[in-house]
Amino acid sequence: MAEATKRILELVGIKLERFRIDWASAAEAPLFVKIVTDFTEAIKKLGPLGEAEGLERETLRLRLEAARELTSKSRFRAAFGNLARELKKVGDYSPEGISSRVEQKLVPLIKKELLESEVKNLLSQGPVSIEALLQKTGATQDDIVPILESLSKKGKVEKQGDVWQPKAKE
Repeated sequence: MAEATKRILELVGIKLERFRIDWASAAEAPLFVKIVTDFTEAIKKLGPLGEAEGLERETLRLRLEAARELTSKSRFRAAFGNLARELKKVGDYSPEGISSRVEQKLVPLIKKELLESEVKNLLSQGPVSIEALLQKTGATQDDIVPILESLSKKGKVEKQGDVWQPKAKE
């Protein structure tokens, strides 16, 4: 579903001009060439991934890894499948209907999972303060603290003074 992909890209910080879905039949070779040429030119104008977005290389890497992890999780795939079934059931395939349902059903899960993955990736690099997590993720303290508390309850991280770090394996 293109709308879910757009929302993931948007939340990761990737310009939506880098994503395009278009259609051309096998009998429309000139149209296909035009679509590919136009898209290639648009990407060339944007420059390397992350440059037009104003993302540092490490931030981009963390966010793309978080998006990859999100799309491989069964929780996300199940929510996506449930949404597809719901759309089929109601028969509303209008762009507004799809966008509204994606916003309602998938975006909260996408935001939560992307942020949790980013936090885990940052913590895997060693001790980090909440301030550093806020700066690197762009999230709020209200978003970060519940993730840290959840990871702590699961025994994955611990707080040492002003920093959080992966819990030492026993």
